[in-house]
Amino acid sequence: IKRFVHVSTDEVYGEQGRDQDAMDEEQVLEPTNPYAATKAGAEFLAKSYHRSFGMPIIITRGNNVYGPHQYPEKMIPKFINQLMRGRNVTLHGTGANTRNFLFVEDVARAFEIILFKSEVGMIYNIGGNNEMTNLAVATELIKLVGYEGAPTDKMTFVEDRFFNDLRYYINSDKMKSLGWTEQVSWQEGLTKTFNWYKMNSNRFGDIESALMAHPRAGLDKGVNL
Repeated sequence: IKRFVHVSTDEVYGEQGRDQDAMDEEQVLEPTNPYAATKAGAEFLAKSYHRSFGMPIIITRGNNVYGPHQYPEKMIPKFINQLMRGRNVTLHGTGANTRNFLFVEDVARAFEIILFKSEVGMIYNIGGNNEMTNLAVATELIKLVGYEGAPTDKMTFVEDRFFNDLRYYINSDKMKSLGWTEQVSWQEGLTKTFNWYKMNSNRFGDIESALMAHPRAGLDKGVNL
């Protein structure tokens, strides 16, 4: 094995406030929920193999990826598919949670650079410049579908998840020092994604369970939480 790239997540840093600076790779990990804690634990396991056995580990921590081909359980394709079916988008809580979104082609370019230019044993944040509230994302998609009324007319606010961190904000200077930059703007990426799902959503078959407000594995078809 020449390089083992372990793909982690920005969630391992834990929840951030609106006024906090971007997290760099040396930040102490403070995961706030079981999912993020398991991702942090997996990082420690990967690091232990590097330190004990010299395994060529490289770790990445990335923002939310979006783009064509993503399964519709994720927020952006879910909202697109809900709107294309004449339904309201389902927003958790108040919709005020923010995420930084990175188009899939930019992520692919980042991993190409990591494969050939990164340093073994290092951690690299992969972050974009598109920090948006979930409410703002929904509003832009409602406009893209051509609805001319008030965007809130096409929104349904549902109970929030048990854990839903307010914000993740990461510093990607280390990646930029290797020559990586975000190339696809938010508007361009969102439009490409919207147009792809408009033409190709049938590729996924029956996605009704994915379009529920709170998808859960094992629920009977049609059950909505």
